[in-house]
Amino acid sequence: MCESNVYLKKDETEELIMENVAAVTPAGENTFLLKGLLGESMEVKAIIEDINLMGHRITLRAV
Repeated sequence: MCESNVYLKKDETEELIMENVAAVTPAGENTFLLKGLLGESMEVKAIIEDINLMGHRITLRAV
């Protein structure tokens, strides 16, 4: 499987906001639409801090 977990970083804390994310799509300035494997979705205002494809981990920083 190629899904990733998405973490949102606020200050120096990280929170897992969505598991098994299959797609990350830009949805405006500093806004991304996360789409899950089972059809769930979430919009988040953030910037991309790190994408680790081998580790199946995406880290976003809240704006």
